Amino acid sequence: MTYGPGFGFSLIDVLYPVLVLVVVALVITLGVLLIRTLLWVIRALSAITRERELRIDLLLADDVTSGPTGPTGPATPPADGGPVGPTA
Repeated sequence: MTYGPGFGFSLIDVLYPVLVLVVVALVITLGVLLIRTLLWVIRALSAITRERELRIDLLLADDVTSGPTGPTGPATPPADGGPVGPTA
């Protein structure tokens, strides 16, 4: 410590602890932001994975219920009132 006229401290002796506190605060802030970002990414990836699983389940369920040839709806009668079905 240098004792100047009327003061009793050096500017370096005051600025160094302030600078250390600022650096520590920045490191803590960046660490918190990094952890929050990682948690957000993990949550988003989990949601995407769950959505894909549900979509696959729906596709498989639709495939099982529709049969091998696909869904068939009721046949509409012809406009002239003739028989419904294939003609030879």
